[in-house]
Amino acid sequence: MREIDQTQAAYRRIAAVYADTTVERGQILHDLEAFMKRVPAHSRVLDVGCGPGFDTAILRERQRQAVGVDLSWHMMQSGRQRGVDVPCAQADMCSLPIAAEAVDAVWACASLLHLPRPLLPSAFAEFGRILRPGGIFYMSVKLGDGEQWSEQSYKQQAPRFFVYWQPETIDPLLAAAGFTITDGWQNAGQYGPWLARLSYKH
Repeated sequence: MREIDQTQAAYRRIAAVYADTTVERGQILHDLEAFMKRVPAHSRVLDVGCGPGFDTAILRERQRQAVGVDLSWHMMQSGRQRGVDVPCAQADMCSLPIAAEAVDAVWACASLLHLPRPLLPSAFAEFGRILRPGGIFYMSVKLGDGEQWSEQSYKQQAPRFFVYWQPETIDPLLAAAGFTITDGWQNAGQYGPWLARLSYKH
């Protein structure tokens, strides 16, 4: 799809500056703590849309068996060039190379915001497939309405596609995919607010 292909090309161009800009995790550390309270040490965690792998590294430092996947090889490589040594693989979140019920938790921080709206149920279904029953799912998406292209990314000409969600539009999709929401909140962000959800697989 054009939205995915062009956004992936944008991340190829901005991978280095993105890694330099986001190495300090800021508010995301709060969300990681909330996630880890529900995900015991030694749990198998998949970091979907891991980018440079900063969150994967934090999870592994905290004794979770975390592995990252991202559609952008260049984003993962930008982390390796900065000393982030975590297991990761290039993969499509709608078709993950992982066996059914093979992981205990999925961390999807800011990784669904570029996915075209019609594909979100497929991604949720894939997360449900790989999660064990009772497994934990965290996600954060952009809060808002509609969708748009952003032509400039980190002061470079690198168009990225963004999709915005409200609780009333995304929560029913989680429920339809077999997830029960246990907690949720909104975070202020430099480029607009975020919507976070913690849920578990039935």
